[in-house]
Amino acid sequence: MDAVTQEILGNALFAISEEMAVVEYRSSFSPIIREMLDFNCGLFDAQGRMVSHSEQIPAQLGLMQFALKAALVNHGGALDPGDAILTNNPYLGGTHTNDLQIFMPIYVDDVLVGYAGSIAHHIDIGGTFPGTESAQTTEIYHEGVIFPAIKFVERGRRNHAVEEIIRHNVRDPHSTIGDLGAQLAACKRGIERVNELCARHGRELVLDAMERLLDNTERRAEALFRSWPTESVTVEGFMDDSGFEGTDPIRIRVTVTPVDGRLTVDFTGTSPQVQSGMNVPIASTAAGVYFAVRCFAGDSGVRQNDGLSRLIDIVTVPGTLVNPIHPAALSARHLATQRISDLMIEALGQLIPGKDVAAAHVSFPAWVFRAHDSRWGKDTLLADILGGGGGARRDADGDHALDTYCSNCAILPAEIAELEYPWRIDRTELVDGSGGSGKFVGGMAMRRDMTLLADDADGMYYVEQTVSEFAPRGRDGGHSGAPGAAMIRRSGEGEWTTLPGKGYLRLKKGDSVSFISAAGGGYGVPEPVATD
Repeated sequence: MDAVTQEILGNALFAISEEMAVVEYRSSFSPIIREMLDFNCGLFDAQGRMVSHSEQIPAQLGLMQFALKAALVNHGGALDPGDAILTNNPYLGGTHTNDLQIFMPIYVDDVLVGYAGSIAHHIDIGGTFPGTESAQTTEIYHEGVIFPAIKFVERGRRNHAVEEIIRHNVRDPHSTIGDLGAQLAACKRGIERVNELCARHGRELVLDAMERLLDNTERRAEALFRSWPTESVTVEGFMDDSGFEGTDPIRIRVTVTPVDGRLTVDFTGTSPQVQSGMNVPIASTAAGVYFAVRCFAGDSGVRQNDGLSRLIDIVTVPGTLVNPIHPAALSARHLATQRISDLMIEALGQLIPGKDVAAAHVSFPAWVFRAHDSRWGKDTLLADILGGGGGARRDADGDHALDTYCSNCAILPAEIAELEYPWRIDRTELVDGSGGSGKFVGGMAMRRDMTLLADDADGMYYVEQTVSEFAPRGRDGGHSGAPGAAMIRRSGEGEWTTLPGKGYLRLKKGDSVSFISAAGGGYGVPEPVATD
C-alpha cells in the first residue's frame, strides 16, 4: 500500500469514530452525555485490538479493548451479525459500573472485519447511593447492576429480559434505556461507514490499512521511547484519605523506565487496596498511563491504539490500589486515575529535559443529588463536575477551570441545571488568587454554589486535594496551588460549614452546597515584589 492511500484510510477510520460520537451525543437522553460529554466511541479489528477512537474522555481511551477482548472470550471469540454485547464489569476489562460498554461486530460480505464500540457514563445503575458512584462504597455489590458481557441485542432483536432487569434496578430507567439506544445508534453508524469504506476501496485494502495503522503507530512509539533517556525515575503522591473522614492517606508510587524502545511503568510500592470505592481497576490504571504518555508524544504522530499500548509494560501488584482483587469497591476510581496521570506527567517531566510542568489539579469535585421535581412530578438525579487550575509551564501561566488530565468533562450548564432539576445555581466563578505563585502562576480554581428548591434531596459528593499537603505542586521553585473544599449552608443560616472531602448529604429546601476545586501549581521562583 502506498503512503497516500494508507494516510487516507487511516484518517477515515478515525473520522468514523468521531462521527459515531456525534451520533451518540445528539441521540442521548442524559445531560452527562449530551452536555458534559462523558463518553467515547471506537473501532476495533477482528481480534479486538483498538484501531481508532473518538476523543472525549481520556479516562476511557485505550481501555475499551480490555473489555472487548474479555467479552469475546465469553462468546467463543466472535459475535454473530446483528449482535450487541453489553458489559460494565470492572473485573472483566471495565472501569466502574456506571460506564456501560456496547460492542457490535462489523461484517462485510459475511466476513468479520472488526467491531464498533461505545462506552458511556450512565447517571445511575442502581446500588447503595443515588447515582451509584461514591467513594464510600465498601464492596462492588454496593455499586449496582453488573453485566458480564451479555447479549443486549441478538441477531438484530433486543433482549427484553435485560431491559426489564435494567428497568427494575436503576433509579432513572427512562434515561438509561434511552442512552443505551444512543450507544447502539453510534455503533450502527460505525458499521455503516466501515461498509461504505470497504465498498469504495475494497475489504482487503481496508483490513490491510487497519494492520498498517497499528504497525505504524508501534514504530513511531518505539522511536519515541528510544529517544528518551535510558534511566529510571520514581515519584509518589498521595490521596487525601481512603474515602472516609479520618482515614490515612493512600500512596501511589510509580517508576518509569524506557529501555530498548519499550516503556515500563512499575507501580510497586503503591498502597494496598482500600475498603472504599477509591480502588482502580487495571484497565483504568492503563488509561491513566496511556494519557500521560501521549502528552509527551508531541509531533511524533503516536496515536492512541493498540500499536502504542503493546509497547507499554504496566507492572502492578495484585491486591493494591491500582490492581484490586474482587470484590473490592471501585466506583470512585477516577480520583486515583487522575493522580496516576499526575504522577506519570511528573515522572516523564523529570525524565525528558525541558518538558517538566507544574502540577494541575486532580481534585475533581463531583456530586449526584436525587430530588423530586414538583414541576414535572418526577424524581431527578442531578450530576455535575467542576474543573480546576492547570499547572504553569516554563513559559506560560496555567489555564483556568480545566477538567484536567484523564478527564475532559464539561460543566453542567446553569440553564440545564435550573430547567431540568429543582436547583438554583447561585454562583459559578473563578477563585481569584488561588493559583500557585511563581515566575508563572498556576491556573485558578473554580467554585459553584447551588440551592435546593425541592422539599428534600440526598446524594453523594467528593472533592480530592482538600489537604494542603497534597495540593497541586509547583515546579522549579513555584508554589503549590490552593486546595479544594466542600461546604454547606443550611437554610436560614448565614455561615458556611466546611464538609469532609467525601461524603453523603441529606438536604432540605433552602439548603445550599458549595464545591471548590484545587488550583494549579506555579512554575519558577516568584519575581520579587517591588516596594517603595
